[in-house]
Amino acid sequence: MAITTNNNSEIGGKITQALGAGSGVDIHNLAKTLAETETMPRMNTVTEKKAESTVAISGYGVLKSSVSALKTSFEALKNKDTLLNKSVKTDRDDRAAVEITSQALATAGIYNIKVTQMARPQMNELKDNGSSFTSLGQTLSASNFTITIKVPRTAGSGTDVVVSNHTPQGIIDAVNSISSTTGVTARAFNPAATGTTFSILLEGSNGSDKSFNFASTLTGSDALTGGAWGDRTRGAQDLIVELNGRADVRRQTNSPTDLVPGVQTTFKRVGSGTTINIVVSEDTTALETKLNAMVDSYNQFVTLSNYLTGEKDEDDELAGSLGAEKGTVNIIKNSVRGIIAKTSASASNGVSTLRDLGIQTKLGGEISLNATTYAAVVRDKFADVRTMLTANLIDQDKSDSRDHGLALDITTVLDNITNDQGTIKTKETSVTAEVARYEAELLDLQERLETIKQRYLRQFVAMESLVQRNKSTGEYLTGQFKAMENMYSSK
Repeated sequence: MAITTNNNSEIGGKITQALGAGSGVDIHNLAKTLAETETMPRMNTVTEKKAESTVAISGYGVLKSSVSALKTSFEALKNKDTLLNKSVKTDRDDRAAVEITSQALATAGIYNIKVTQMARPQMNELKDNGSSFTSLGQTLSASNFTITIKVPRTAGSGTDVVVSNHTPQGIIDAVNSISSTTGVTARAFNPAATGTTFSILLEGSNGSDKSFNFASTLTGSDALTGGAWGDRTRGAQDLIVELNGRADVRRQTNSPTDLVPGVQTTFKRVGSGTTINIVVSEDTTALETKLNAMVDSYNQFVTLSNYLTGEKDEDDELAGSLGAEKGTVNIIKNSVRGIIAKTSASASNGVSTLRDLGIQTKLGGEISLNATTYAAVVRDKFADVRTMLTANLIDQDKSDSRDHGLALDITTVLDNITNDQGTIKTKETSVTAEVARYEAELLDLQERLETIKQRYLRQFVAMESLVQRNKSTGEYLTGQFKAMENMYSSK
């Protein structure tokens, strides 16, 4: 109802003005102007504060990402097995291929290997009662039959499968259907360069204990021959090598991953009289690379925090976005600066802080890695450096009751800044609440502006009505006077 009255007052005022009645003043704009004069200063102030808080949320998000990146760079330093680069090479590429498969397991050293026997699978040629098969669809039996494969051949029982497709293709499919269990596969094989006849080639897995025996329930003229262990065309055998003077070292594969720890070695041929030298080396470039990545992340944090609290830029809303939050940002910066001098709980032989590795602070708060200091400490005390950073542990967790390495302790410090209970999250929550409060206040101010405007408009409409009544009375009296004047002048 109030809205209707207000609208009627506003419409009435505009009609009065359009007809040239009343005072002639635009009471609608006048009411709006007076209402805005009372409320707009506060609305502008609140709007500015809301915008400032909104961009501060973005600023804290960017700052959090920077601290998280720095934390990640320290996480890369907490595992003792990741601070060295392992590489491998051999002097006989023609006899073996080598590849690092585990940086953690690979151990520096020279390994001498002679190959006396290559691993291979057993192979058999299966035939139709001694004769080659003539086609994949050749009928071999009038009814279903069973094949049995034993691996190893001396096993008490084997794996059975019923062949319902009584053809060579049916046998091949049946053998392959249980290959995941037996390790034996089958395929059609023509040993001749021409012709269409073939045998079924059975092939097992590498290793002497993977020998197999094939049998079927077909007998007489339908019998399948050549599948028994005694009929093998080639027997299964192990890889046999001499390793660092130790003879008769056996593996089932020609690509073992444990002869040389952390290295896959793929042997290409036998050569019992030829020594293959495999050299596993390690260097400290991994540590230097990780330290330089940390230095870059640290310096990016310093630059970013200065940018967020520095001068504002109308073309860049993030510039100076945390200017009003400088106190909180300084607390975070001080926490980050403190990690440079933090002492390791696993200090070793005088190596206890990042400064001992050559990390130094420059003018302006950034850091750098002194190459001379770093080279000396890594050359003379690498084991101590690793102990100081990692406590000689792998994937240590902050809940571990043992002394931590410095990298883990610094990671914990940085996590306390970025986690859900940390400084940044607390401020993000606070600033988000401020934005919500400013939005609610703006709604209240907008309603207040409209209320004030309608109050003025009602007052002005009443005034216009009074002016109009007075004006009408004046016009009536003027008309009367003119009528009387005309009447007397006509006599």
